[in-house]
Amino acid sequence: MLGEYKVSRCTRQCHHLKRPLREGEWYYSVVLESGDDFLRQDFSAESWKEPPEGAVGWWKCRMPTSDQKKMVLAPTEVLTDLLRQMGSQPERAKSRYLLALMLMRKRVVRPVETEEAQGDLLRVEVLATGAEIDIPVCNITRGESDQLREELEALLYCEAEEMELGDQEDEASEVEANQHE
Repeated sequence: MLGEYKVSRCTRQCHHLKRPLREGEWYYSVVLESGDDFLRQDFSAESWKEPPEGAVGWWKCRMPTSDQKKMVLAPTEVLTDLLRQMGSQPERAKSRYLLALMLMRKRVVRPVETEEAQGDLLRVEVLATGAEIDIPVCNITRGESDQLREELEALLYCEAEEMELGDQEDEASEVEANQHE
């Protein structure tokens, strides 16, 4: 069974240099075990040498800039439909598997225990509808991870302004349709 782990957001401070991280600056985040909890520490690129001993995981990020557009995730219904549709596209099996993992993390789907699955199949239940979806488990190499991440970001995120505009257009269409009834 998968466990639940809570990791805090970026501290926006370099743990080593004790200074704020600047706009657009590259930094590294590290997760360490701390008793029964996990502790996050962020390090500026200039102070980074390697992950501290005992690190559970680490990654590289960039601080946002004030002129960056805010990106928002597509609605959950769209994401679950995409997960279902990608089943007919074997060339996107790895992206589909990552999407399923992401949706589990966001608690949109949950894993379902099955007798027949021998580690090569992940069955998930869509929490909103109760529908079950089978996802082949894929091995993803480090070399593939960046490309797959970019592919998923392009599929799943849009600028907040686009989302708001789309919502306004939908509302205007509904008002127009109601006036014609």
